[in-house]
Amino acid sequence: MKNIKTFFSLFFVALFASIGLFSCNKFKGNQEIPAYIHIDTFLLTTNYPYEGAASHKITDVWLYIDDNLNGCYELPAIIPVLERGKHKVTLYPGIKLNGISATRTVNPFYKPYIIEDHIFQEKIVDTVLPSVTYFSKDESSIEFWIEDFERQVSLDETATSDTTITRTERDAPENWDDEFNNSHYSGYVWIGDTLNYFCIASPEFYNLPNQGDNVFLEIDYKSTDVFEVGMFAKISGIETIQLIYVNPSPVWNKIYVNLGPNITDAQEAQYFKFYIAGSVDESSEAHYYFDNIKLVYRE
Repeated sequence: MKNIKTFFSLFFVALFASIGLFSCNKFKGNQEIPAYIHIDTFLLTTNYPYEGAASHKITDVWLYIDDNLNGCYELPAIIPVLERGKHKVTLYPGIKLNGISATRTVNPFYKPYIIEDHIFQEKIVDTVLPSVTYFSKDESSIEFWIEDFERQVSLDETATSDTTITRTERDAPENWDDEFNNSHYSGYVWIGDTLNYFCIASPEFYNLPNQGDNVFLEIDYKSTDVFEVGMFAKISGIETIQLIYVNPSPVWNKIYVNLGPNITDAQEAQYFKFYIAGSVDESSEAHYYFDNIKLVYRE
Protein backbone atom coordinates (compact mmCIF):
# COMPACT_ATOMS: atom_id res chain seq x y z
CA MET A 1 0.00 0.00 0.00
CA LYS A 2 2.83 2.34 0.87
CA ASN A 3 4.48 1.64 -2.47
CA ILE A 4 1.25 2.44 -4.30
CA LYS A 5 0.91 5.78 -2.47
CA THR A 6 4.54 6.60 -3.23
CA PHE A 7 3.97 5.78 -6.90
CA PHE A 8 0.94 8.06 -7.22
CA SER A 9 2.70 10.85 -5.34
CA LEU A 10 5.64 10.74 -7.72
CA PHE A 11 3.27 10.49 -10.71
CA PHE A 12 1.35 13.65 -9.80
CA VAL A 13 4.56 15.54 -8.99
CA ALA A 14 5.91 14.65 -12.43
CA LEU A 15 2.57 15.52 -14.06
CA PHE A 16 2.31 18.96 -12.50
CA ALA A 17 5.98 19.64 -13.19
CA SER A 18 5.49 18.84 -16.87
CA ILE A 19 2.39 21.08 -17.01
CA GLY A 20 4.35 23.85 -15.39
CA LEU A 21 7.21 23.46 -17.86
CA PHE A 22 4.77 23.45 -20.77
CA SER A 23 3.00 26.54 -19.47
CA CYS A 24 6.29 28.40 -19.23
CA ASN A 25 7.64 27.21 -22.53
CA LYS A 26 4.63 28.36 -24.55
CA PHE A 27 5.60 31.99 -23.86
CA LYS A 28 9.26 31.49 -24.71
CA GLY A 29 10.77 32.41 -28.05
CA ASN A 30 10.43 35.60 -30.10
CA GLN A 31 7.43 37.54 -28.81
CA GLU A 32 6.89 40.21 -31.49
CA ILE A 33 5.68 43.64 -30.44
CA PRO A 34 3.90 45.40 -33.32
CA ALA A 35 4.44 48.76 -34.87
CA TYR A 36 1.28 50.73 -35.58
CA ILE A 37 -0.19 52.84 -38.40
CA HIS A 38 -2.91 55.32 -37.44
CA ILE A 39 -5.24 56.51 -40.20
CA ASP A 40 -8.10 58.82 -39.35
CA THR A 41 -9.50 59.61 -42.80
CA PHE A 42 -8.60 60.19 -46.44
CA LEU A 43 -8.47 63.59 -48.12
CA LEU A 44 -9.74 63.67 -51.70
CA THR A 45 -8.77 66.46 -54.07
CA THR A 46 -10.16 66.91 -57.57
CA ASN A 47 -9.70 68.83 -60.77
CA TYR A 48 -13.05 70.55 -60.32
CA PRO A 49 -13.86 71.56 -63.93
CA TYR A 50 -13.42 67.98 -65.14
CA GLU A 51 -13.93 65.77 -62.06
CA GLY A 52 -16.43 67.78 -60.06
CA ALA A 53 -16.40 68.47 -56.34
CA ALA A 54 -14.16 66.61 -53.89
CA SER A 55 -17.07 64.86 -52.24
CA HIS A 56 -16.42 61.34 -50.95
CA LYS A 57 -17.49 58.73 -48.44
CA ILE A 58 -14.30 56.74 -47.96
CA THR A 59 -15.09 54.49 -45.02
CA ASP A 60 -12.21 51.99 -45.09
CA VAL A 61 -8.54 51.59 -45.81
CA TRP A 62 -7.14 48.55 -47.60
CA LEU A 63 -3.55 48.21 -46.39
CA TYR A 64 -0.88 46.57 -48.53
CA ILE A 65 2.70 46.09 -47.35
CA ASP A 66 5.25 45.33 -50.07
CA ASP A 67 2.27 44.77 -52.40
CA ASN A 68 0.80 42.07 -50.13
CA LEU A 69 -2.62 42.57 -48.58
CA ASN A 70 -2.45 43.16 -44.82
CA GLY A 71 -6.20 43.71 -44.37
CA CYS A 72 -9.21 45.99 -44.73
CA TYR A 73 -9.90 48.29 -41.77
CA GLU A 74 -12.81 50.60 -41.00
CA LEU A 75 -11.77 54.20 -40.41
CA PRO A 76 -10.56 55.63 -38.14
CA ALA A 77 -8.09 52.81 -37.49
CA ILE A 78 -4.95 52.03 -35.50
CA ILE A 79 -3.46 49.03 -37.29
CA PRO A 80 -0.83 46.73 -35.70
CA VAL A 81 1.88 45.63 -38.13
CA LEU A 82 4.49 42.92 -37.43
CA GLU A 83 7.17 44.42 -39.65
CA ARG A 84 10.46 46.19 -38.93
CA GLY A 85 12.50 48.66 -40.92
CA LYS A 86 11.71 50.03 -44.37
CA HIS A 87 8.77 48.70 -46.34
CA LYS A 88 6.52 49.88 -49.14
CA VAL A 89 3.08 50.86 -47.80
CA THR A 90 0.07 51.24 -50.09
CA LEU A 91 -3.24 52.58 -48.82
CA TYR A 92 -6.28 52.02 -51.03
CA PRO A 93 -9.45 54.05 -50.29
CA GLY A 94 -12.35 51.75 -49.52
CA ILE A 95 -16.09 52.34 -49.87
CA LYS A 96 -19.37 50.52 -49.27
CA LEU A 97 -21.08 49.84 -52.58
CA ASN A 98 -24.79 50.59 -52.41
CA GLY A 99 -24.22 51.76 -48.84
CA ILE A 100 -24.04 48.15 -47.61
CA SER A 101 -21.34 47.04 -45.14
CA ALA A 102 -21.20 43.58 -46.71
CA THR A 103 -20.04 45.07 -50.03
CA ARG A 104 -16.88 46.83 -48.88
CA THR A 105 -14.48 47.28 -51.77
CA VAL A 106 -11.62 49.39 -53.05
CA ASN A 107 -12.82 52.30 -55.16
CA PRO A 108 -11.15 51.51 -58.51
CA PHE A 109 -11.31 55.13 -59.66
CA TYR A 110 -9.30 56.57 -56.74
CA LYS A 111 -5.52 56.37 -56.89
CA PRO A 112 -3.91 54.66 -53.90
CA TYR A 113 -1.65 56.55 -51.50
CA ILE A 114 1.87 55.07 -51.59
CA ILE A 115 4.79 55.44 -49.19
CA GLU A 116 7.83 53.81 -50.78
CA ASP A 117 10.00 53.62 -47.64
CA HIS A 118 7.88 53.61 -44.52
CA ILE A 119 9.92 52.78 -41.42
CA PHE A 120 8.22 50.47 -38.93
CA GLN A 121 9.43 50.61 -35.32
CA GLU A 122 8.01 48.48 -32.54
CA LYS A 123 5.56 50.22 -30.20
CA ILE A 124 5.64 53.37 -32.37
CA VAL A 125 2.30 54.68 -33.65
CA ASP A 126 2.81 56.51 -36.97
CA THR A 127 -0.06 58.74 -38.04
CA VAL A 128 -0.52 58.85 -41.81
CA LEU A 129 -2.67 61.49 -43.53
CA PRO A 130 -3.34 60.01 -46.98
CA SER A 131 -4.36 62.40 -49.75
CA VAL A 132 -5.76 60.84 -52.92
CA THR A 133 -7.17 61.84 -56.30
CA TYR A 134 -9.09 60.22 -59.09
CA PHE A 135 -6.93 58.52 -61.68
CA SER A 136 -6.36 60.97 -64.49
CA LYS A 137 -7.75 60.47 -67.99
CA ASP A 138 -4.21 60.00 -69.32
CA GLU A 139 -3.43 57.36 -66.69
CA SER A 140 -6.61 55.35 -66.86
CA SER A 141 -8.97 56.64 -69.60
CA ILE A 142 -11.50 57.71 -67.01
CA GLU A 143 -14.63 59.52 -68.14
CA PHE A 144 -16.96 61.68 -66.03
CA TRP A 145 -20.53 62.76 -66.52
CA ILE A 146 -21.46 65.32 -63.85
CA GLU A 147 -24.61 67.03 -62.66
CA ASP A 148 -23.67 69.54 -59.97
CA PHE A 149 -26.57 71.97 -60.59
CA GLU A 150 -24.17 74.86 -61.13
CA ARG A 151 -25.21 75.15 -64.76
CA GLN A 152 -28.28 74.15 -66.75
CA VAL A 153 -29.92 71.10 -65.15
CA SER A 154 -29.59 68.03 -67.36
CA LEU A 155 -31.94 65.70 -65.42
CA ASP A 156 -35.50 65.58 -66.78
CA GLU A 157 -38.76 64.29 -65.37
CA THR A 158 -40.14 61.15 -66.97
CA ALA A 159 -43.58 60.88 -68.51
CA THR A 160 -45.01 59.26 -65.37
CA SER A 161 -43.56 61.81 -62.93
CA ASP A 162 -45.85 64.28 -61.17
CA THR A 163 -43.10 66.87 -60.82
CA THR A 164 -39.51 67.61 -61.71
CA ILE A 165 -36.26 68.62 -60.06
CA THR A 166 -35.48 72.30 -59.64
CA ARG A 167 -32.37 74.22 -58.70
CA THR A 168 -32.26 75.71 -55.21
CA GLU A 169 -31.64 79.33 -54.43
CA ARG A 170 -28.00 80.34 -54.67
CA ASP A 171 -26.09 79.64 -51.43
CA ALA A 172 -29.24 78.58 -49.60
CA PRO A 173 -28.42 77.15 -46.16
CA GLU A 174 -29.75 73.70 -47.02
CA ASN A 175 -27.44 73.35 -50.05
CA TRP A 176 -24.47 71.04 -50.21
CA ASP A 177 -21.21 72.97 -49.89
CA ASP A 178 -17.52 72.34 -49.35
CA GLU A 179 -14.63 74.26 -47.86
CA PHE A 180 -13.54 75.45 -51.30
CA ASN A 181 -16.89 77.15 -52.04
CA ASN A 182 -17.21 75.28 -55.33
CA SER A 183 -20.93 74.66 -54.87
CA HIS A 184 -23.61 77.34 -54.90
CA TYR A 185 -26.67 75.35 -55.95
CA SER A 186 -28.21 71.93 -55.33
CA GLY A 187 -31.13 70.03 -56.84
CA TYR A 188 -34.44 69.92 -54.99
CA VAL A 189 -37.62 67.86 -55.31
CA TRP A 190 -40.80 68.27 -53.25
CA ILE A 191 -43.71 65.86 -53.38
CA GLY A 192 -47.00 65.97 -51.49
CA ASP A 193 -50.73 66.54 -51.93
CA THR A 194 -51.58 65.35 -55.46
CA LEU A 195 -47.93 65.47 -56.58
CA ASN A 196 -47.03 62.24 -54.85
CA TYR A 197 -44.50 60.67 -57.26
CA PHE A 198 -41.32 61.91 -58.88
CA CYS A 199 -38.95 60.25 -61.31
CA ILE A 200 -36.05 62.13 -62.85
CA ALA A 201 -33.73 60.59 -65.43
CA SER A 202 -30.37 61.30 -67.00
CA PRO A 203 -29.66 61.78 -70.70
CA GLU A 204 -28.99 58.65 -72.80
CA PHE A 205 -25.59 56.97 -72.51
CA TYR A 206 -24.73 55.05 -75.67
CA ASN A 207 -21.17 53.82 -75.13
CA LEU A 208 -20.90 52.62 -71.56
CA PRO A 209 -18.48 49.69 -71.07
CA ASN A 210 -20.35 46.39 -70.86
CA GLN A 211 -17.74 43.68 -70.31
CA GLY A 212 -17.98 43.47 -66.55
CA ASP A 213 -16.41 46.88 -66.05
CA ASN A 214 -17.20 49.14 -63.12
CA VAL A 215 -19.56 52.01 -63.86
CA PHE A 216 -20.07 54.00 -60.66
CA LEU A 217 -22.94 56.36 -60.01
CA GLU A 218 -22.14 58.75 -57.15
CA ILE A 219 -24.97 60.69 -55.50
CA ASP A 220 -24.84 63.18 -52.65
CA TYR A 221 -28.24 63.50 -51.00
CA LYS A 222 -30.33 64.37 -47.99
CA SER A 223 -34.01 63.51 -47.80
CA THR A 224 -36.96 63.02 -45.52
CA ASP A 225 -38.10 59.83 -47.24
CA VAL A 226 -36.80 56.79 -49.10
CA PHE A 227 -35.89 57.09 -52.78
CA GLU A 228 -35.07 54.57 -55.48
CA VAL A 229 -32.13 54.42 -57.89
CA GLY A 230 -32.42 52.41 -61.09
CA MET A 231 -31.79 52.31 -64.83
CA PHE A 232 -33.76 52.41 -68.06
CA ALA A 233 -32.40 50.19 -70.85
CA LYS A 234 -33.55 50.69 -74.46
CA ILE A 235 -33.73 47.22 -75.95
CA SER A 236 -36.84 46.45 -78.02
CA GLY A 237 -38.72 48.80 -75.74
CA ILE A 238 -37.72 50.59 -72.55
CA GLU A 239 -36.93 48.16 -69.73
CA THR A 240 -36.86 49.34 -66.12
CA ILE A 241 -34.06 47.94 -63.96
CA GLN A 242 -34.63 48.60 -60.27
CA LEU A 243 -31.35 48.74 -58.35
CA ILE A 244 -31.55 49.98 -54.75
CA TYR A 245 -33.65 51.91 -52.27
CA VAL A 246 -31.82 54.59 -50.29
CA ASN A 247 -32.90 55.38 -46.74
CA PRO A 248 -33.63 58.99 -45.76
CA SER A 249 -30.88 61.09 -44.20
CA PRO A 250 -31.38 64.40 -42.35
CA VAL A 251 -27.82 65.45 -43.21
CA TRP A 252 -25.85 65.29 -46.45
CA ASN A 253 -24.79 61.74 -47.20
CA LYS A 254 -23.23 59.95 -50.17
CA ILE A 255 -23.76 56.66 -51.93
CA TYR A 256 -21.87 54.76 -54.64
CA VAL A 257 -23.89 52.48 -56.94
CA ASN A 258 -22.17 50.14 -59.38
CA LEU A 259 -24.24 49.99 -62.59
CA GLY A 260 -21.67 47.76 -64.32
CA PRO A 261 -23.18 44.30 -63.70
CA ASN A 262 -26.61 45.34 -64.97
CA ILE A 263 -25.12 47.01 -68.04
CA THR A 264 -23.24 43.79 -68.77
CA ASP A 265 -26.45 41.77 -68.41
CA ALA A 266 -28.14 44.00 -71.00
CA GLN A 267 -25.35 44.27 -73.58
CA GLU A 268 -27.90 44.38 -76.41
CA ALA A 269 -29.30 47.70 -75.16
CA GLN A 270 -28.96 50.65 -77.51
CA TYR A 271 -28.55 53.05 -74.61
CA PHE A 272 -29.03 53.42 -70.86
CA LYS A 273 -30.35 56.09 -68.54
CA PHE A 274 -30.20 56.15 -64.78
CA TYR A 275 -33.12 57.44 -62.76
CA ILE A 276 -33.95 58.59 -59.23
CA ALA A 277 -37.54 58.20 -58.02
CA GLY A 278 -39.65 58.54 -54.88
CA SER A 279 -43.26 58.53 -53.76
CA VAL A 280 -45.45 59.31 -50.76
CA ASP A 281 -49.06 58.83 -49.76
CA GLU A 282 -51.41 61.71 -50.53
CA SER A 283 -51.51 62.61 -46.82
CA SER A 284 -47.71 62.93 -46.63
CA GLU A 285 -44.95 65.04 -48.13
CA ALA A 286 -41.21 64.60 -48.67
CA HIS A 287 -38.21 66.78 -49.44
CA TYR A 288 -35.24 65.55 -51.46
CA TYR A 289 -31.93 67.33 -52.09
CA PHE A 290 -29.30 66.05 -54.51
CA ASP A 291 -25.85 67.21 -55.58
CA ASN A 292 -22.56 66.03 -57.08
CA ILE A 293 -24.19 63.34 -59.17
CA LYS A 294 -21.43 61.66 -61.16
CA LEU A 295 -21.21 58.76 -63.56
CA VAL A 296 -17.61 57.53 -63.54
CA TYR A 297 -16.26 54.83 -65.85
CA ARG A 298 -13.33 53.87 -68.06
CA GLU A 299 -13.58 54.02 -71.81
